[in-house]
Amino acid sequence: MAPQLSDFSGIIPHEYSQQIIDEVEQRSAVLQLAQVMPMGTRITELPVTGKLPAAQWVTGANAPPAGAGRKPYTDLTLKPQIITAEEIAAVVAIPQQYLDDNTINLWNWARPKMAEAIAVRLDETVLFGGAGIPASFPVGGVCGPLYSMGVGGGGAQNPITNPFPTAIDAVDAVNNGMSYVEGQGLNVTGHSADIGSKGRFRGVRDQTGALLLGTEQVGSSTRPTLYGEPIAYSQYAGNPPNTGLVSFITGAWDYLVIGVREDIRFRIDPSGTIADDDGKVLVSGFQDNVVPCKIWARFGCTIIKPVTPRVPAGAIPFAKTNLLALAAPAGGGMLAGHPHPSVATNHPHGPVTAADDEGTGRSGKK
Repeated sequence: MAPQLSDFSGIIPHEYSQQIIDEVEQRSAVLQLAQVMPMGTRITELPVTGKLPAAQWVTGANAPPAGAGRKPYTDLTLKPQIITAEEIAAVVAIPQQYLDDNTINLWNWARPKMAEAIAVRLDETVLFGGAGIPASFPVGGVCGPLYSMGVGGGGAQNPITNPFPTAIDAVDAVNNGMSYVEGQGLNVTGHSADIGSKGRFRGVRDQTGALLLGTEQVGSSTRPTLYGEPIAYSQYAGNPPNTGLVSFITGAWDYLVIGVREDIRFRIDPSGTIADDDGKVLVSGFQDNVVPCKIWARFGCTIIKPVTPRVPAGAIPFAKTNLLALAAPAGGGMLAGHPHPSVATNHPHGPVTAADDEGTGRSGKK
C-alpha cells in the first residue's frame, strides 16, 4: 500500500528522507557539483591551508660534504574555515479532501514539489546570494566578487585586471572562463548553466567530430558534460539575486563546500494555522478545512579561496559569464578566424545522427 502523507509527521523515515535528498540533488546544480559533506553538528570547522611550504636547495656553507647539510626551514600553516548549518523551510496548506481521497498518492505528489522548492532556493542562495539569506553564507555567493571573475562581458567585474574582458561567442567565453580558473593554478571540475544556455552549444563539435555537449555515466544515471567536465543546468537566469547578468559559471567546485544535516523533518497539523511575518493568520486548518504541512532541513555553505603557488594570497576559484548575451558559434564547417579553430558546427547545417543529437560524444573522447 502506498504511504499516506499523514504517515510522515515528525522525522521522515530514512528511506523516504533519502528520497527527498536524492531528488533535491537531482534538481540542484550546487549539490551536483560542490563538495558535499555530512554535518554531525550545527557548526563544523574545516582545516584549510593558510600557507604553502617552499622547498629550497641545500647550498653554500650547509651543502655536504663540507657542511652539515642543514635543511632550510619553511612554513606550512592551517586555518579554520567555519561552516554553519542553517534551516530552510516551506509551509503549505493541503485541502482535507486530498487526504481523504485514497486514490491520490500524496507522497508521490508532494515529494518532488518539496524537493524542487528546496533545490531552487538553495541554488539561488549559494550561487547568487541576495536578500534574506543566512549571515553565515558567503556574501554574494559563488558569483560574488571575492569568489568569481566575470569574463566575456558577463557579470560584474572584479576590482582587479580581467585578462578576458570580451568574447566573440559562447564557445570563446567558456574557454576564457576555464582559462582564467586554470590561470589561478586550479583545475576546472565542472560547470553550472542556465537551462537556456543549452542552445549555445547544441551541435557544436571539435575537430575530431565529437560534440562539445557530451554525457558521462555516474552510477546508474547519465549526466551531461561540456569540454569533458560535468555541467549542471538550472533555471537561475533572471532570479532576483542574479537579474539575468550571469547564465554560466565554471570553476573548481571542490572549493564550494555544502554541509548537509541528514535529518529532514516534516509535520502536518490539521488544527494548525499559517501566519505571515506580522502574525496575521492566513490559513486556519480547522476553519478552512485544510491541513497545514511543514518541511524543513538544514544546509551549510562555505567557499574556500585556496592558496596556490600562483596565487599564494588565495585564488579565485570561479569564472562567470552571460552566455545568453553571446552568439552561438556560426555554422558552416570550421570557424574561420575563430580563436579556437578546432571548433566546428554541423547541426542544424548538416547531417546529424539520432545518437549525436542525444549528445553521446565527448570532447576529444569516444
